[in-house]
Amino acid sequence: MSVARPTWQRLMLATAAAMVSLLVASWLVGRVLPSAWQEVVQTRWGFLTPASYLVTAACMGLGGALAGHRFLIVAVGLTLAVWIATLSVLAGIAGSASDIAYPLGYLLRTNALSATLSVAAAASGTWLGTLWYTRQTARR
Repeated sequence: MSVARPTWQRLMLATAAAMVSLLVASWLVGRVLPSAWQEVVQTRWGFLTPASYLVTAACMGLGGALAGHRFLIVAVGLTLAVWIATLSVLAGIAGSASDIAYPLGYLLRTNALSATLSVAAAASGTWLGTLWYTRQTARR
């Protein structure tokens, strides 16, 4: 049985739902979870934020559940866009602080692993959401 391709409207709805849920979930994590669970873990490869990977996977899973496998490219693109915005803000803050100057290379080096894990979380969440979507459409 072949799964029907989602329409552009379905992809746009999934994109909006994933982004809104990502914003709301990120806000809720800061309010609901204990501070010990929100801590940034520093490793020799960079900074990691485990709670954010779970939030990313769940929110992109919602997008995958709404739009199916075609949402994977959107999920990875959205995650990369969020990381580009984050690094741009960090570079702007570091550039304006005269006593603390972090070069862009340092920012990339200390956040590359976290960005990679975020993209992996987005892809795996989308995959799990797509599995759910495929099972639901197969039942109909």
